[in-house]
Amino acid sequence: MANPALAHVLAHALTAAAHGFRVIPLTRAKLPAVRSPHHHDPGPPPCRGECGRLGHGVHDASADPEAIRALFAAAPWATGYGIACGRAPYHLIGLDLDLKSGSPGSPRGTRGTGATDGRAGTRKPGASGKDGTDGLAADGLAALARLARDHAFAIPPTVTVLTPSGGRHLWLCGPSGLAVPNSAGRLAPGIDIRGLGGYLVGPGSYGSHGSYRLAPGSPAWAPAPAPAALLRLLTPPRPAPHRSYRPGPPSPGPRPAALEGLVRFVRASREGQRNVRLFWAACRAYESGAGPELAPALIEAALDTGLAPREARATVASAARSAARHLQPPDAWA
Repeated sequence: MANPALAHVLAHALTAAAHGFRVIPLTRAKLPAVRSPHHHDPGPPPCRGECGRLGHGVHDASADPEAIRALFAAAPWATGYGIACGRAPYHLIGLDLDLKSGSPGSPRGTRGTGATDGRAGTRKPGASGKDGTDGLAADGLAALARLARDHAFAIPPTVTVLTPSGGRHLWLCGPSGLAVPNSAGRLAPGIDIRGLGGYLVGPGSYGSHGSYRLAPGSPAWAPAPAPAALLRLLTPPRPAPHRSYRPGPPSPGPRPAALEGLVRFVRASREGQRNVRLFWAACRAYESGAGPELAPALIEAALDTGLAPREARATVASAARSAARHLQPPDAWA
């Protein structure tokens, strides 16, 4: 049976391409719709499209109308389209903001899934339920507002796409030559980043839980430049040489504002997010080299929110181990 959404979605994808965005067809699950030609091959895909066949996910993304029609012809079941991030001319950066069910603008009872959509009211992968948490996704809008306040930047009016679960995608332009990595929750709980190698679900798409549409008043195809302070947060520094983290006496003098911001971030935790916020803040502290100095203040802030002392210390110790592992060269991970 013909897919009634195909013509509608293809028209939207061609409109996006006419504005310079590179697109691919997506399934209702928001996955690339063209099946990989290497799906029978053992091991990882042997190429990223060098074989000349379709089915290489975001590597197929194109702004050429004929290439796009060929992609959709190869996937007549497509109900959406993805917009490749990190590619010229926009070098698009996507901020995927989760919203808790019941937050302002969040439809009641809606639930979202998938890597490129808000997951309001759903359990995050790996959420353990410790600290009394129910694993609910954090409020990405509030987290972004706190980051903007703590790091003195403002998000300019830009393309904003509303997701079926009540979340939203913000589109921003990045500078040429800067590769922003994809991440989930690294910037803050509730904020996923789509950068080079990732994609955003385009407006006019249909997913399993509803449609994606431009927010009222949003510019249609003109993403604003990302603030410089946000870009610095989105591009982690080069890994430092491995060092062992040993607790030591705190350094004299005031802490930098960014470190104080981590303490405030933990202290503002509510029930259901205390453990994940403490772990995230401790990871950032250890990655910056200030973990031993800041750990007591982070633990104290967590205790003020009601987290048990034993769990607070275990969470910070886990963050120290995680940071030490990721600051080593990859060949040392084994």
